[in-house]
Amino acid sequence: MAKAQAAQKAAGSDKREIILTAALDLFRHYGYRRTSMEDIARAAAVAKGTLYLYFKSKDELFEAICQSLAAQIAEGVTAAEALDLPLEPKLMALMEAKFGFAYRWVLSSPHAAELMESSSRLSNDYFEPVTQQFRNAVLKLVREGTACGALNPKAVGLSQDGAVDVLIAAAYGAEKSPDEATFKTRLAAIVRLTLRGLRA
Repeated sequence: MAKAQAAQKAAGSDKREIILTAALDLFRHYGYRRTSMEDIARAAAVAKGTLYLYFKSKDELFEAICQSLAAQIAEGVTAAEALDLPLEPKLMALMEAKFGFAYRWVLSSPHAAELMESSSRLSNDYFEPVTQQFRNAVLKLVREGTACGALNPKAVGLSQDGAVDVLIAAAYGAEKSPDEATFKTRLAAIVRLTLRGLRA
């Protein structure tokens, strides 16, 4: 009996993930407003009634996507923090975990602005903790770099917190890239230039 319940739970979890994946793909290609629950059911190959068993509304489904994306970013940031790497490649790993993931799944969409607006309206709470986690990880790296003499934010009139704000603000500048390859190239250049400035 317990095995049957476990199998049923796993099947339900798989179906939920299939729905979330199908919905995210539709939202990225057609936008949040133009995508209907019927479209999502069709793309996930489930009956519309089955879809509503998992999610009562499109807003609830979108919230679940945001929660899933935030959790994946948090996992990526945690993994990057655990890497035993020198300053620059470790910072790049953190940037990739946050900005690279966001670009790949949201910002590369032609409907990115609408998705970001919908995300902010519906589920801002999901992203605030991971944004803070990311900032804390970058701050820790800057502190370590300052302590060992690799960085000197004071030389350019910045505190360690100020240096982190500059790094993160500069990284946002790569978001307007036309494709992922250009995004990665620009992000790497931004990290290199900013770190070199902080070594002054």
